[in-house]
Amino acid sequence: MPALNIDIVRDGDNCWPELKDNFIEGRWVGIARLPNGTVSGKPTVTVRIELPDGQTVLAETTLALLSQAIRAFEVAP
Repeated sequence: MPALNIDIVRDGDNCWPELKDNFIEGRWVGIARLPNGTVSGKPTVTVRIELPDGQTVLAETTLALLSQAIRAFEVAP
């Protein structure tokens, strides 16, 4: 199910201190648009992330929220 609310962090230096010593670094290997991803038929975007142990994580959000984040990054100083 897509996220309905996300934090958009325009300056990400040290933005998640609780993860400083406890996270797994993965890499994006794919991104897909799902034309009817929401119940109301709006598009979503799914990112495929591969972890070092071979597991795969899928993270999904709405195209509108992703677009909003990208616009915020583009206008950030």
